[in-house]
Amino acid sequence: MGSPKVARTMGKQRICRRRFSGPFAAVLVAAALAVVVFSNLFAQDPKETRGSPNKEYRAATSNQELDAGNSGGMATAAALSQGERSTGGSEKQFPLEYQEGEETTAKSGLVQYTKCTPGTGTTICDLTNQRYDICDLCGDARTIGHSSTVMYFSQSLTSNGEEWSIPAQSRKSLPWIKKVTIKSLNSSQLEPSCTSRHAIPAIVFALGGFTGNVWHDLSDVLVPLFLTAHQFDQDVQLLITNNQPWFIKKYSAIFNRLTRHAIIDFDADNQVRCYPQVIVGLRSHQDIGIDPNSMPQNYTMTDFRLFVREAYGLPAPEVDIPYKANKDDPEKKPRIMLIDRGKTRRFMNVPDVIQGLEWFGFEVVKADPRMDSNLDEFVPFVDSCDAIMGVHGAGLTNMVFLRSGAVLVHIIPYGIEFMASRFYGTPAMDMGLRHVQYSISPDESTLLEKYGGNHTVIKDPEAIRNSGWEKVGEFYMTKQDIELNMTRFGPSMLKAIEFIT
Repeated sequence: MGSPKVARTMGKQRICRRRFSGPFAAVLVAAALAVVVFSNLFAQDPKETRGSPNKEYRAATSNQELDAGNSGGMATAAALSQGERSTGGSEKQFPLEYQEGEETTAKSGLVQYTKCTPGTGTTICDLTNQRYDICDLCGDARTIGHSSTVMYFSQSLTSNGEEWSIPAQSRKSLPWIKKVTIKSLNSSQLEPSCTSRHAIPAIVFALGGFTGNVWHDLSDVLVPLFLTAHQFDQDVQLLITNNQPWFIKKYSAIFNRLTRHAIIDFDADNQVRCYPQVIVGLRSHQDIGIDPNSMPQNYTMTDFRLFVREAYGLPAPEVDIPYKANKDDPEKKPRIMLIDRGKTRRFMNVPDVIQGLEWFGFEVVKADPRMDSNLDEFVPFVDSCDAIMGVHGAGLTNMVFLRSGAVLVHIIPYGIEFMASRFYGTPAMDMGLRHVQYSISPDESTLLEKYGGNHTVIKDPEAIRNSGWEKVGEFYMTKQDIELNMTRFGPSMLKAIEFIT
């Protein structure tokens, strides 16, 4: 298996410099000096100078620096230093949280944070969505991590004195998701004093759940976190309950693009942090999906894929798929990544599959389930491909790293056609990719040899489905492997080639 080629730079940008005449430049300098002089004539409130916004957040250069420098509770640094489930490769460090005295002021990126305005009669917590619960606290919100509590003080809302306890992740149906308590208090009630003040919003959410499976990593955490946090243009602080250090380390590039501030381990945080806005929970629309009409920002799954590609430094959106980008090379073949599953729903005839793909004109590179443990190395490998092919399973989620117009070749095991589009087909097309779907016949499934043609598993998949998810998982997801008939599969490959060329 060859290493992926380094992506070629598609074009050089020209830098145009305008030259100003000497007299005009002198006028500009004099004007700038005048602004400085006059601005110093006006006294400032001493409170506003603490945590000076002119001091930028500095990037940490080592785990030791991170551990020593964060006085506001354990941030990502501690997670990295523990080395849990190390993914190897270079480690992207998170910036330290700058604190001076009591107040901390964020230095804005492209968009200055505009304080939210609480509406009269507005409900603090929305528990009506089937997928997730969320509380949006606009005003004086105070997080107390070690007690998993967020307190909210406002006289403009009708819900003063109420209390909620919500699962802080997008899949609220899971009983083991860590819960956070939100308390709405009025001005007459005793409030905890702030030990750390922030001029940026914060998001409190939980890891755990089904994380560890890359499909669930995206569907349950990363896509909902994008929906909830991206609107703040990195000027948002993430407070994580049920922290999973390996998760933050594995997806460090994505976290670095979502926030420029320290990530706080909420459970270990002994501070009372005060924010102008706190969101508890993560918004979610559907499995690996975004409804553009449900958000003011009108985000799409294509936006999410391009955001992820930018986070990993992949070629810009206008760069074509590799085969078309290098079409002048007469030796160039379209490259397809064959995902070889490790335990279940495996290809039983991998050499025949590779030979068949090569016969159709592809350069075949094989990926096994262990390769995506180091995303810094694996992501450019995926980007170098024009297509991904594999049996229905979490490995296909790596399509998020493909370029626009690339192809997902989706092999659907016998008996699970009913859920194929929802899990991978629709997300692929929503991301701006092409989708080729191939449903195997009973003759291509090892279930036929195991149970015989007269068994309900073969004769009536609908009956198995109606008996519940456990039976579907047992027979069609766990006990089934595939021996792909390359002759029957041929028309699907021709369609993939048509999309690529």
